[in-house]
Amino acid sequence: MVEKEFIIKNEAGLHARPAARLIKTAGGFVSDVHIIRNGKTGNAKSLLSVLALGIFKGTRIIVQVEGPDEVAALYKIDKLIENNFSEE
Repeated sequence: MVEKEFIIKNEAGLHARPAARLIKTAGGFVSDVHIIRNGKTGNAKSLLSVLALGIFKGTRIIVQVEGPDEVAALYKIDKLIENNFSEE
């Protein structure tokens, strides 16, 4: 398992479009991807699960990835978050 902590910088937080981009990215991997916020865990491949975490600008989250392609998945998600959820 690999994990990394992030602080969300996007003005909208992890709402509709940014969440959809995250889910699309996470869904491209076999590994399980979870987001943890204040002790609550959400499945990063589920829009409802991500939105239910209520992640706003400035929120500290941890992304955990476990599976055969975990390093590649975390790398790609890291790039997405650090690029403020913009298209590459």
